[in-house]
Amino acid sequence: MIDALDAAGLLARFAALHPVAATGMGIHDHDGSWGEHGPAGRSARLDWCDREEARLVAIPVASLSPDDLCDRDLALGTIRAIRFELQEVQPEAWDALHTVSVIGGGLFPLIARGFGTAERRASDLASRLAQVPALLDAAVTDLTGLPELRVPADDGAPRRGGDSSPPGTITLPARPVSRLHTETAIAQAPGITELAELAVATYGEELRGPADLAIAATTRFIERLQRDVLPKSSGEGRYGAALYDRALRHTLFGSHDRAAIAAKGEQEFAAVRARMISIAQRIAPEWLGERATEALSGDRSTLVAEVLHAIGGDHCAPEEMLNRSRAETARCEAFIRKTGLVDLPKEPLEIMWTPLFLRAYAGAFLDAPGPLDRGEKSFFYVTPAPDDATPEQVESKMREDNNRMLALLAIHEAIPGHYLQLAAANQTPRPLRAAFGSGVFAEGWAVYVTQVMLDEGFGDGDLALELVHWKFYLRCIANALLDAGVHADGRDEAWALNLMVNQSWQEEAEAKAKYLRARLTSTQLPTYFVGSMGCWEVEDRARRAAGGPVAHVDGADLPGNRVETPGFSRPKHLRAVLSHGTPPIPLLERLLGLAE
Repeated sequence: MIDALDAAGLLARFAALHPVAATGMGIHDHDGSWGEHGPAGRSARLDWCDREEARLVAIPVASLSPDDLCDRDLALGTIRAIRFELQEVQPEAWDALHTVSVIGGGLFPLIARGFGTAERRASDLASRLAQVPALLDAAVTDLTGLPELRVPADDGAPRRGGDSSPPGTITLPARPVSRLHTETAIAQAPGITELAELAVATYGEELRGPADLAIAATTRFIERLQRDVLPKSSGEGRYGAALYDRALRHTLFGSHDRAAIAAKGEQEFAAVRARMISIAQRIAPEWLGERATEALSGDRSTLVAEVLHAIGGDHCAPEEMLNRSRAETARCEAFIRKTGLVDLPKEPLEIMWTPLFLRAYAGAFLDAPGPLDRGEKSFFYVTPAPDDATPEQVESKMREDNNRMLALLAIHEAIPGHYLQLAAANQTPRPLRAAFGSGVFAEGWAVYVTQVMLDEGFGDGDLALELVHWKFYLRCIANALLDAGVHADGRDEAWALNLMVNQSWQEEAEAKAKYLRARLTSTQLPTYFVGSMGCWEVEDRARRAAGGPVAHVDGADLPGNRVETPGFSRPKHLRAVLSHGTPPIPLLERLLGLAE
């Protein structure tokens, strides 16, 4: 196949300047490097953006196939998003946590994954560890804050058909070094030391020298943050409406803006809450027993909370979580074989306890190989309660990770969620689509396909399973509303906790952790809801293209629950969606011939 876009060359040039991102993609030529940092590194990456954009724009559109044109637009969108980050966000100037995350992302894959040879991974890991001191020193030097920026009103993000780019310029306010991010970096930087020690434990004492250099540098980094940076820092690094809206367009590839997300989110939020109340009223006698009559006559939100609490009591023993997760994944696989919804992947999947050094960061999650690391194993990690947890803490965790939640997690993380979708995507012959895959589509697919499984009969009509599913989905909507509320509207903790605890039935500890995450990151939390919304929009367009109307069993405000459409085959549609890798939703619509 003729490489009309010079995709191989583009990725090679990208990897040389972005070695940590390249490692995650499965490009390992620069695994021993962090790339050039400081102003010189930023300038080199901006020059790369300009050269690659000019080269791609100069290619005659008429000479490109539909697939090549989509890949060109994907590359252009990615390049412009990188430029936006370098010019307008500039996290290295105000976010002390940024470098901590970069170092974690650069060390972890070389420790945890099995690409290449162990000797090469150890050598590259030693090289990166030895360079940690220079990287951390440069990070402290860069933490000066950002002045007021005058930028083009056109942020360079893709726009939907008919949306014109605005003319002129706008002013982005100055950004001081964020106190919240500095405090969090001080708290999380010891994780670099943990990874350095784990590198020695994994590959042997020959890594002790570079590991000790990284450990000592981390101690100095923390001291300098405490002494020099923290006293001059202020605020929480919130984006403000103008920067947030610009960043959101890049993250979502222009598919939806903040107003559209809020409108759809608030509509579905109300509909899902109403559905949960209805289910709780139906199953209260089964789950609450003698308490049901009193609960049914009281506050409806309290009723839902009581029923969810009772369902949480139906859980396995803590030591059986792993076997239960394996059994639920096997049940999902059997359901897929029975229904023929999608093709099952051939790539290996191992379900295991989460490694110790990752247990503080997540519960159940999938660790997939880089999209260009074909044939490598995926890991579905299940996180137990900490060894020092009290019996009450263990019971609280098991109520959250109850039997029905483990079933939903098996769908979301494994089959037909992340594991299946990413394994299918790794088969794409389009390297740009593999390397620059859309997190919005990946997260959206996992949320969307969970609803699809229930619509197709998984769970045999178990209303308790459906209630737990809707709680899971309500959290996705709340994530999107929370992110915009924090960064664009300046919402405070009281508002956030009311949204998550009082209206979404989340635990207070979980909600407080999510409020912190919303302030430390931006535009990632909406990807679950927006990606799922996009997947449903694609399915509805496919149903209309088949010649039928789109009707809903329980009303149009709930996702899923579509009435059968004559001429539309869901298995055929899902296979078509999976055949195109992990593209942004607007490009997926074009690839499927469904763009408006």
